[in-house]
Amino acid sequence: MQADPARNDGLWLREAGVLVVLILIAWQFVRLRYRFNIELPLATLEDLAAGRAYRPFQFRLLVPLLASGLRSIGWGPLVYCYQTIDFAAVIGLYYSFRYFLSSYFQPGSSRILSFVVFYALVWNYLLAQDIPILLPYDLPGVAFFTLGLALLQRRRWAWFYPVFVVGCLNRETMIFLTLALVAVEFGRRPVKDWIAHAAVQAVIWIAVKAVVGYVYRGNPGSPFEFYHVGTRISHLQTNLEMFAHPMNLLLVLSNFGFAWVVMLVGRRRIASPFLRRALWIIPPFLLTLLLGTNINENRLYGELIPLVMTVSLLVVSHTLRALAPTTTPVSAPRTL
Repeated sequence: MQADPARNDGLWLREAGVLVVLILIAWQFVRLRYRFNIELPLATLEDLAAGRAYRPFQFRLLVPLLASGLRSIGWGPLVYCYQTIDFAAVIGLYYSFRYFLSSYFQPGSSRILSFVVFYALVWNYLLAQDIPILLPYDLPGVAFFTLGLALLQRRRWAWFYPVFVVGCLNRETMIFLTLALVAVEFGRRPVKDWIAHAAVQAVIWIAVKAVVGYVYRGNPGSPFEFYHVGTRISHLQTNLEMFAHPMNLLLVLSNFGFAWVVMLVGRRRIASPFLRRALWIIPPFLLTLLLGTNINENRLYGELIPLVMTVSLLVVSHTLRALAPTTTPVSAPRTL
């Protein structure tokens, strides 16, 4: 059976239109991010590229190395090199999120629904910011995590592991993919089917942390962020004190543009065992933020965007279908 040329032409036109819109939105988002966010004095863009920033910020070395490399070949000023990488990361995030959504929505719907990722990005990196810090590994971290989650969901290990290794060089939050694996597989598959993968991922993560920590052992700062740099004041102490102020609490609650509320209220309607179980990484993720950083930095919640927004979209989809039971939906959500 031969493919319909007209149908293929229409598909390419739609994809070209999506790409044009995506490029415009992504570049504007990156431009605004670099305009309204400020560099961290302990880890400026220049210091990161030169390898002299404070630990542990310098440990997230992938993007600074890439930016330094782009500058060395004449790509442009360092800030433009960083912006280029952020732009590529946002484009990659859209397609990674679309790949993830394709397990739950038809292709035509996932093509459009994937743009909802920008709703969360605008809230977490532009609007809801008490501490508007610009660190260049944030957006690539979300992109790597989203793609890794989609590959984990499909158990495509040959692709997963390169993404996991490179993602670990960008930010250590990739280890939450391993926690997702344990949460998803425990009790559903025999232990022997997944324990080796969990162990290998843990070894990779520890090895990357150890090597990077050794390379930058002479940098100022400490390997872990349990205390504010240069003080003996713990992040746990200041985070708990922060909750005493209602406006600070409201800022934290504004994560993902409050989409987490939709997720929380409707999560029991989600038929997918993968999604229901993967949500169990959220408590340890929040605990890590509580102990090791400023919990009111909404940029730090980026890795949760694919889970929160996917569950929220499914909840809204189920709700709309329930309100109009006689209407045939454009795209019935799938389960996995």
